Amino acid sequence: MHPKQIENNHHKEFQIERLILFSDAVFAIAITLLVIEIRVPEIATSADTTQDLIHALLDKIPEFFGFILSFAVIGQFWTNHHRLFGLVKDYNGKLIWLNLLMLFWIVLVPFTSGLNSRYGNLNIVWQIYSANLALIALSLYFLYRYIGNPKNGLSDFAHDNVDRKYSFLRSSIVIWIFTLGGILASFDGIFFFWAARGIYFAIPILISIVNRRHQKAKTRQSHK
Repeated sequence: MHPKQIENNHHKEFQIERLILFSDAVFAIAITLLVIEIRVPEIATSADTTQDLIHALLDKIPEFFGFILSFAVIGQFWTNHHRLFGLVKDYNGKLIWLNLLMLFWIVLVPFTSGLNSRYGNLNIVWQIYSANLALIALSLYFLYRYIGNPKNGLSDFAHDNVDRKYSFLRSSIVIWIFTLGGILASFDGIFFFWAARGIYFAIPILISIVNRRHQKAKTRQSHK
């Protein structure tokens, strides 16, 4: 290999690594900001301080649930991002901007999560939160489509039709579930209130089914 080509390859690897490290830092900051939203309760000093503290902590339960949910969601998005960029062999300006678009929606999660923790009984708040997550999923889908396009020459992943098909399918499922959660929240009634939130649990179930089919498809592909 020509020395100039080796130098160019090292430069590409360095720039891709910078892109990944920057993204990891944004994900880490977003997750950290989630817990900062949970304020330490303030109680008046009295003879029954312990009991007051327990009541104050119990009042924080919705905020802790909101933190756990958003932590899990951001963690899963980071896992997908990490897996996808582990396949990237080259980069260009459009890839950088598509990645920034996804990170833009990621850094909004602490705000929408905090909003949901405090005013989770309002359907409009769940719609905002669901829209935020759907836009992250949509941005990640655009990244998959762009990196998975053979014409862009960014990854060998683009030439594996089975991997591309199931990666796009997984991304599409997440987009539609978050979108449906927001749509269900637009209806009144206790059924729609809980359906809008409970539908999120369909994501790991559907993804698990897709993963099994993906594995079977890869097995059939290897036997051809």
